[in-house]
Parts: sequence; structure tokens; C-alpha cells
Amino acid sequence: RPSSPSQFLAVASLISADLVSLDVLWSYLEPGDAALQSSYADLTAKYEDEISKISKIDLSAGSNVVRERDTFMHALQAFNQARHQKIMLVAALISVNCWSLAQKTLCHLQTLCKPCLNDCIRTALCDLLKWLIEPVLQPSRKASSPQNLGLESTFTCIRRFTLGLREGTAADGGGAREGSLYPTTDFDLLFPQIRQVLEHLEYFLHTDLHLLMSLWKVLLVYMRQRDKSAPGDAKLDDALVPVVYRHLLPAVSLVPHNPQLSDMVWQVMSQLSVFQRFLIYSCWETTYDNFLVKIAYERTKVAAKQILKRVVANAERRDLMAHQSNFHFCKLCHSNPIPAIEVMLRDVEIGFNVNMIPPYVECTNRCSEMTADVMGYMLARNCARPASSTRSFLSQEDATPSGWLVNLGEFVGRFFKKHPQTDLVGLLTIVTKRVNSELDSAPGVSKNEYKGESLIRVVLENLIEFMGGFQTVSHMNEEQLHCLAGGPRLRGESISIAGKKDDASRKDRAKIALLTALVDLKLVPILWYSLSQQRHHFLSEEFSEAHGGSGGLKLLGLLFDGNHECFLKLTEFLAQACAREKYSQLMPPFQEMFTMFEPALAFLAIRHGLMPYGRLPVGAQAAVAAAPQSAAPASVVPQGEAAAAPKSAGDAPSAEPAAPAAPVVELGELQRVVRLYLPTSFEAGGLSMQFYTTFWRLSLQDIFMPTEGYEKTIAQIATNLKLVEVQKKNMERDRDHTQSREYKALKKEVSRLQELHSKLKEEQLVQRLNHQNVLNRLAQEKDNWFLKPNPNATHAFVQEMLCPRVLTSYSDALFCCKFVRLLIQLKTPGFQLLDFYNSWTIMLTQCIRCCSQREAQIFGVFLREMMSYVLHLRRDEKVYNEEMKDNPAFHRNYYDASVAVQIDWAQFGDIKKGHSKWEGRIYRILRQGLDSEDWMEKRNMMLLLSQSFEAFPVVEKYARATLHSVEGLKDKEEMSDIKTLAASLAVKLKVRKEHWVDRQPAPDHARHADDAAGHSRGSGRSKNALSSGTHSVKSDAPKADGNSSSNAPKDRERDRASGAPVE
Repeated sequence: RPSSPSQFLAVASLISADLVSLDVLWSYLEPGDAALQSSYADLTAKYEDEISKISKIDLSAGSNVVRERDTFMHALQAFNQARHQKIMLVAALISVNCWSLAQKTLCHLQTLCKPCLNDCIRTALCDLLKWLIEPVLQPSRKASSPQNLGLESTFTCIRRFTLGLREGTAADGGGAREGSLYPTTDFDLLFPQIRQVLEHLEYFLHTDLHLLMSLWKVLLVYMRQRDKSAPGDAKLDDALVPVVYRHLLPAVSLVPHNPQLSDMVWQVMSQLSVFQRFLIYSCWETTYDNFLVKIAYERTKVAAKQILKRVVANAERRDLMAHQSNFHFCKLCHSNPIPAIEVMLRDVEIGFNVNMIPPYVECTNRCSEMTADVMGYMLARNCARPASSTRSFLSQEDATPSGWLVNLGEFVGRFFKKHPQTDLVGLLTIVTKRVNSELDSAPGVSKNEYKGESLIRVVLENLIEFMGGFQTVSHMNEEQLHCLAGGPRLRGESISIAGKKDDASRKDRAKIALLTALVDLKLVPILWYSLSQQRHHFLSEEFSEAHGGSGGLKLLGLLFDGNHECFLKLTEFLAQACAREKYSQLMPPFQEMFTMFEPALAFLAIRHGLMPYGRLPVGAQAAVAAAPQSAAPASVVPQGEAAAAPKSAGDAPSAEPAAPAAPVVELGELQRVVRLYLPTSFEAGGLSMQFYTTFWRLSLQDIFMPTEGYEKTIAQIATNLKLVEVQKKNMERDRDHTQSREYKALKKEVSRLQELHSKLKEEQLVQRLNHQNVLNRLAQEKDNWFLKPNPNATHAFVQEMLCPRVLTSYSDALFCCKFVRLLIQLKTPGFQLLDFYNSWTIMLTQCIRCCSQREAQIFGVFLREMMSYVLHLRRDEKVYNEEMKDNPAFHRNYYDASVAVQIDWAQFGDIKKGHSKWEGRIYRILRQGLDSEDWMEKRNMMLLLSQSFEAFPVVEKYARATLHSVEGLKDKEEMSDIKTLAASLAVKLKVRKEHWVDRQPAPDHARHADDAAGHSRGSGRSKNALSSGTHSVKSDAPKADGNSSSNAPKDRERDRASGAPVE
């Protein structure tokens, strides 16, 4: 019986030469099959016991515990070092390259145990793989030493693989004997042989790190060669994918933390597409139930928990574990990123402390590119999980997004901002597909319970907020609202909070990464369409019927506002991140946009892609206005083709410089589409199409210059810069100041502030130039807006232009206010201020009781700005007379400019009477909401008042009655949030008492307050926007006349003709 390895090699050589029968010899070798099976069963039992002990905390102490924990390792070492005759013979058969017989014996042993756990068989298989792949790696190996050692140098003395080759043939792909393997540089022949060996070696090649690195190098060489022959084919053959996730990656999991190996793995994985990488990661995750890999999985989880327990914000340097937690965590992720990241994401979703999300993201600061990519996969996987009873997207208690979803969204945004190089394709694809998941529910599934899976848009919003730098705040003060008229830097600085500021280069990298992912995947039109479909679904009768019960209105408000905010963030981010030309290429055709959205949102989406109004050619607007409607193209002209549209051959030459074709075609196509959605009587009523398109294409930045905001921000930055420079000079007195972290941080802060200061000044100059260009053009075109001054034109202006836009966003609400003031400032012919206020206080107040919480706050801002101008006019008669002088906006009636008549001007007393009447109209609608039984109506009315209390109500009888109603809610309301809001609002209203106007004599105060409080008290029922699309509002016309609000224009004409006071 042979006992030494050389004797087994001799016997194996005889067997390969058919001089000895393997079947006869095998029966004489020890141990028997039963003994092998029993030994392996004992090993697996100890393995299961070891797995159960890893996650347990044993409070007992003593040497017995240590001995019990080492039991499995002793058993594994015993099996590894066993030198049984059968095992030695199999290793010898492999060593002489008698692969057919070696494979036969290995298959037999696999029915009894895992033969690759034995060192003899495992090293023989590893050496065979080295021999097979050596020719592939030889050309790329650098001469690191004079001997130029290769893989064969590790086994030359103990292996005889060339015995399997025919005599006289080379060892680099020549002929091999039947049943033997041979090395080759042909990958089509090499990979099948590698797979055969790995089927028996499994993933236990972790003990030979040299081989493991070499196998990854072989894959890298293969990928690079294929990329040269077929560029752009970033895909691994289906036959090789199992090799990666069944053998190579589990082997990586068993290797102690090795950054070099992690980098090599990423060099291969980065060559693949994101979908194939994520497929491999998902299969890798399933291998963690395998033998030994399960131990690595559990130990990594335990270690990750211990590290994350020590993670804190601003850790002290003396606490080495907490201060260097990022190094420890990323060290774990080199070999086993999936279990470590899983522990982190579980803590994030639990949300035990939302303030720990930023420190957790900082903990990934040192992670490798491979770990960051696996994190992207884990985040996409969590976003793809369906809703369940334990993991709902919508909190049924308060109809808000679940806490885990909010936390996950914030973590996603912060992580990808920290690691902008990480691929976003997988995550964005999952989010985009799930946005409309509620609309595609399977037939037969009950729709009475809204699952809220479309709320996954929270992830997209956080990506835009953190990566795109598009910060938002829920409540903005007046100064921040006015800064919305500035550029991106002013808007960002106005709402930024004190603390660590990111450098501009990192912010730009993150913004470009997000924009590139959205553009390359062509997700912008898809997201716009998905959000529009959601919007229509929320307002449909089907949704109303399914969710029209208790809490349905609150749910509708949440979903509608969330959908709208997501649309605004996406559109504003695209407008800031890309140039106009690129943005216009992202837009669908005009008609498609107006089909998806109502005009206000459609214009918001296309506005940035249009030619800037201040830079339009002089002849563009006139050319479009003069062209007949039939001249517009019958089909939709895409933006990219419009720029290249040639002129017709019959165009006559002109002495004046011709306007470029692109702006004319663009405006003509826009007006053609707009006419499809406007009433046919719009232009006949007195307004021009030029005025309509001018109103919608302008933005707040065009018509208002926040000079005060720029000056204040620039001054604040200059002050901060001086303070930082003083601190820096104080630190320079220290001898070792150049090595101080604080000193380096101050130097970076000085550079950041200096750059911001200069960039903000440049932005101010650009904004001022654009603003001046817009004003100049408006002054040239104002005479063509109100073609037929009459009440119908004012009515159309409010109904078709102001009303649809005012509730779109805070910027649009301010735009409407500033645009009205601009009409007055430009002395626009045909615009009549008194009739305009009469119209909007009648029509816009109809929307107050059927708006969402966001719209109520926006309307409050609009109301404050509009009424503050009236307060400005009525504060001083001298100021009013100066503003009224030669301004047609203050005409008391409408006049035709072509007819010479005596003009009747609105007097100072008319403004005061009109102000009181307008406040009365608004108050009556407001009182109905305050007296309503519906929670949302009462809350919306108080949200509106919290924004407008400085300018409305200020007429004493309406202000006192409003205060009385709010105090009643404070004392009698059962809902805690309503009581708190009412108490806060009551304080604000009381503070403004000294600013009330139209005060009555003291004895009559109580009587007038009671009379005002008695108006419209009868209608206190709740209005449910889910069950009705229209809302009837009590007429505010004088009861003595018996006229309805629909006859308001005729009434106003009659009053002006008779000299009656303006209403």
C-alpha cells in the first residue's frame, strides 16, 4: 500500500497508462465510504452548532466556552489535514492530469462529503487551474524579477500535468490525451475546462489568493479582448456568469479583507452593464447560505452591528473606534459588502434616530467603488420590494409617507451625493417603473385601500434635492420668497442653513451625474408622462369613488400636493442643470405636453426650452402675429427640427435684417397649439394672442429683480469672509499651523466664500441685464395686448391667465402679483385696475374652499402681495395721486384710445371703498371655511391666513370678525393641530390690530363686528372635492339689487355709467 505522495504519483501514472485498474485498487483503499460519510456528518453538525452560536451572546465565562467555540474549527482542520489513501490517490490522479478518472472519483466522493475541503485535493485542483491559465497571463505579466516567475513555479516539483499531453506536443494548446486537460490561449476552449475544474473545487479557492487573483485577471483579459473586437458589448457570456457568482465571488467572501482583491473584482465588474452586475449581485446574495460562507455572512453582520453602534456625528479623535468607524466599516465591505450594507439599511429604515442618517453616510466615505456599486444594488432592491402588511408605503394613521420610506429616500439622496460616480441607472429605472404601479393594479384587486407604492417618488425627490442641489423648505419667509426671483445661487443661499458647506466641484459632479443618468436613459419624458397620469388618476371619478369616505380628502391633498411638488422639483432641476438647447431636446412636442398637462404646468415645463424673451429678435413677435393662422404647420414641429427649418424659396428679400427662422417657427407652433385649448372667443373678447403667450413664457426672474436680496446676501458673505480670515490669521501664529486640520478647513472655507462672492456678483449682473432687456421689450409691445379694452378682456385675463397660474407654485403666485404691478408701471393701455380687482376677488375666491394645503399657503402669499399694494395706495392720498398721474390703469371706465372723450379717473376714496368691498368678498368665503365641519377646510383657511395676515384682513370689521372665529376654534376645537394653529394665528392677528383701517367709532365696534360675523353664517357644511367638481359660492352682490355674480361685468358697466361707487 503506498503511503508517500511520490508513491501515489507513481500509482496514478500507472492507472493513467491503463496498467493498473482503478476500480480494483479502489476497493482496497481506506477508509471506507461509511467512515467518510460519518466524518463529514459530524463536521456538518458542528458547523450548524457554530452558526447558531455566532449571533448569540453567552453571559457565562470560562475556558469551556472557548473550547466549545473552537470545536468546529478543530474538526475542520482535522478533515483538511486528513491523509486518507483514497484522498491521496484522487490528488495524484489530478496531479498527472488523468482528468477523466479523477473526475469519476471526485463525483463519487461528493456523494459522501466535500472532497475539496481536504488540502490535498484542493491544492491539486488549484495547481491544475494555474497550469491551464498560465498561457493567457504570460503575455501580460510584467518582468517583476529576473526569473520572471509564473504560476507554474508554485507547483513544478510536485505536479506532472504534462503527462496528460501526447508526446511531442507543446503545452500551450497542443493535442492532449483523451480525458486530459490542456492549457490554451483560445478562450472558447479554455473556459469549458475551467468550469469543469471549478465544479469540483467549488468556491474553496480562497486559500490560494494567487490563483483567485489570476482567475479575475483572466476574465479581465477576456473582457478587454472582446471589447476590442466588439466595442460597446458590455456583457459577459451567459456561461461565465455562473462562474462569477457561484465560484469567484463566494471565494472573495471567504478571503480576509483585501482591498487589492476588491479593486481587481471591480475592474472586471465595471466592464459589465448595470443590469448584468445587479443580476450577479442578486445571485451572489443567494450563495450566503452555503457551507462556510454562512459563517462569514453572520460574522460580518455581527461586526457591522458593533461598528455602527459606535457611529456618532462629530466623533472625538480620542475615541478611535467612533472616529475611524468609516475605515472599519469599509474594511468589512471589501470581502462581504452585502451583509454589512444590509445591517446599515435595516437601521436606516427602522429610523430609531433620523439624525443618524448623515453619520451613516459619512461612514461610507472610504468605501471602494465595488462597495458603492453594491450599495446601489441594495438600494434599488429595497425600492423594488412590494408593499406588505409590515412594510406599507403609506401610513394609514395620518395619511403620510411611511417613516421607513422617508428615511430611505434621505439616505439615497445623501449617499449618491457623497458618491456621484456610482451608477444610478438601476435605481432610476426601478423608481420610474414604480411611479405608476398603482395605475396598473391587477384585475380583481380591491382598490378601496390605497397602497401608496407610487410614493416611491420620494426617492427621486431626494435625489434631486441632494444631488441636484435643489434645496427646498416647507415654509419660506417674505425675504426668501422674493429671492426666488434671483438666480440659482441666490435661491440656494437664501434657504441654506449654517454648517458644513460642500465645495462647488463636488456639487457639480453630483448634479452632472444625475442629469446624465436621466438623459441617457431618456427618463425625462417618461417621468413627466407618469406624473401627469398620476395627477389625472387622483382627480378621476374612479379614485373619488374608491376613497371618498372618511379621510379621503386628506389623502387626496397629500397625493396631489406630493405629485405636484415632484413635478416642480424635476422641472426646476432640469432647467438649472442643462442649457436651453439641451433642455429643448429633452422636451416632447408642444402638443404632447399640452395633452399631458393643463396649460399652467405645460407652460412651466416648456418655458426653459423657449428662446429667452429678452433675447427674442425684434421681428419675431411681429412676424408671428402678422402671419395667418393657416400658416402654422399642420404637424407638430420638434424643437430640434425647428432650429433647422429652412426658409421657403419664395421669400422676398427685405431691406431690414430678417428674423431667424427658428424663433418664428417656434412661436408659431406654440400659438397654434395654444389655440386648440383656448376658447374660440378669446381674441374676439379683446386680448391678443401675443399678450397670452407673453404672460405664460415669462418667469418671475424676468420681471422682478431682487436687488435687496442680492445686496444683503453679498454683504453677509463679505462679513463671513472677514471673520474667517481673522480666524485664519490667528491660527497662523501657531508654529505647526500648516499641519492643523482646522487651518486647512479654514483655507478651504476662504476659497469657497471668495468664489461664491464673485459668482454671486456675476449672477446679479446677468439677472439685471436680462431684467432690463425684458422691460424694454415689454414697453415696446404693451400697446398690442389689450386690443379692445372692455370688462370681457379683464375677465378673460383673470380666468384664462391669472387663475390657472396663481396656484402652481410660490414663484408663479409672486409672478402674477409682480406682473399686475408691471402692467401698472408700464401704463398699459386697456388695463383697468379697479375692474381687475373686482374680477379676481370674485373668481379666485371660488377656489379657496376646494384647494389643498399647499395651494392654500400659496394663495395666502398671493393675497398678501395683492392686498399690500392696495394698502400702499390708500395709505397716503399724495402717493396715490403721484401713481395715478397719466396712468390709464387708474381710469374709472374703459375708453377707446381712438375716440377723444373726457376721462374719468378713479379717486382716492374709490380705492378705499373698493378695498373694503374686496375684503368683504374674501372674508365671506373665508368664514364659510372656518365654520366648516371638515378638518381640512378649517386647516386650509388658517394656513391661508397665516400667510396673508399682514395685509389681509386689515379692515377693522372683517379683521375683528376673523379674530373672533379663530379664537372660537382655539377654545372649542377638539383636534390638537387645529387648536395649536388657531392659537398661533390668533396671536398674529392681535399683533396687527394697530394696523387695522376703516376704524369705526368706539360705541359701534361691537355692533359692526356682530354684523360682519353674521354674514354667510348659514353655509358651514364641508365641501368634499372628491365627490364634486364644482363648488357653489354665495353671491357677494348687494342684496337690494338681486343680481348674481355672473352679471358682475354688466353691473360694473352700469355703475360706472351712472357714477355709482366702484365695487
